[in-house]
Amino acid sequence: MVDPDVASAALVRAWSAYRLINQGIHENDERRTSLERFIRQRREAGIEDVEMLAVAGLKFLKQLDQSGMSSGD
Repeated sequence: MVDPDVASAALVRAWSAYRLINQGIHENDERRTSLERFIRQRREAGIEDVEMLAVAGLKFLKQLDQSGMSSGD
């Protein structure tokens, strides 16, 4: 069974760090939903470490930004 607390903690860490780096991003930006889905998939695939999930999440967000899939505010 997947521990939702691990995924939730990783989501909070990654999203908070991302918003510190990218000031002006709204708390409810669509990237947050994509990040949550990504982290939950990684958690379900067996990654159990909060820090590893958070770092993977930040890398994912960077890829989104570089691919131009992110929305501007």
